[in-house]
Amino acid sequence: MAKRARDPVQFTLESAERIASVVREAETAPPAAFPLTFAKRFAENAPRQVRAATFSGAWPIGSAKTVTFKYAPTATASVTNLSWPITSSGYTAENCIVGKDGTNWWLVVPVLEARTSFFVAQTASRTYCDGASRQNVVSDVSISATLNTNNCSITIGKTVTTATVNVVTTTATAIFLLDGYTSSFLRVRVP
Repeated sequence: MAKRARDPVQFTLESAERIASVVREAETAPPAAFPLTFAKRFAENAPRQVRAATFSGAWPIGSAKTVTFKYAPTATASVTNLSWPITSSGYTAENCIVGKDGTNWWLVVPVLEARTSFFVAQTASRTYCDGASRQNVVSDVSISATLNTNNCSITIGKTVTTATVNVVTTTATAIFLLDGYTSSFLRVRVP
């Protein structure tokens, strides 16, 4: 059976003595070179850090604002906002996360809130009556004639039938929802 990487190692007495003599010799020998150091390998990589902070008032994109670090109330930094449109001036000690890259501080994310919105997938338009009036109209006229042969006269009779109708005076067009869906999104919290 082949030995695996994590199997325990067993030494013979001779092997242990040989290893011990090499260790003693290395410990008593004068240093041959400078001691090992663990300096930065790339000087251009400056330290990065992320901190919790607070700010007040509006903070438009592209502008800098002085923030106060959350757990060090006397420590502040000038932080640039590159991506969050914070236009409300109602913010007072609003929480945010800021990050340092090199010597510059940047707004990473303000407080966000989840919102659900309804999105329209399909609509239809319909025209409907926006104004109407009721009017009486003649719906039927009956005419009759009678001939009197004694005096050679004709009597004509007329019967009028009326009805009430609704007359459309104005119309409007409306858009009706046929299909839609909901979706969640994040937005900057507005106080």
